[in-house]
Amino acid sequence: MSKGNFNDKLSAEYTPPKTWELERVLSFKTHLLTKADVNLLKEVGANIASTGRISCKKGMKTDLASVPRVVWSIISPWDVARAAVIHDHLYATLRNYFHSEDMDINKWRAARALSDKIFLWGMQSAEPSVLGGKIWSAYWSVRSFGRWPASANPREK
Repeated sequence: MSKGNFNDKLSAEYTPPKTWELERVLSFKTHLLTKADVNLLKEVGANIASTGRISCKKGMKTDLASVPRVVWSIISPWDVARAAVIHDHLYATLRNYFHSEDMDINKWRAARALSDKIFLWGMQSAEPSVLGGKIWSAYWSVRSFGRWPASANPREK
């Protein structure tokens, strides 16, 4: 069962050495977000509508998925790329929020957990479908190791 839907296919241009730039808006809408979830993501700076649609603007830079390039041949991120781009947007907002004067660590932690859940829902909504083992390994990777990229200084990222 789909947890949400994307507005379109991913359209991005490769910008060496390791990023892609969106050529058009990419969004993901899920019915699973509560009003409190939407408000939390807005408070940390995410581009989210009250309907639960999270949007990445044209021109956003992404690495598609933070999978080391040597592992791409084994765990290619192409099938989870749209979910990864949405997650990249959410983590970029988390980095900015973490380094803001208004940062509240509990709010940041809750928003990070929610961002990771949205990544999971996006992967579960991918078409064609993604193997369950890949979805869960990607999800648990970001849950286990995402605190560092989500709190890095945005100027260093």
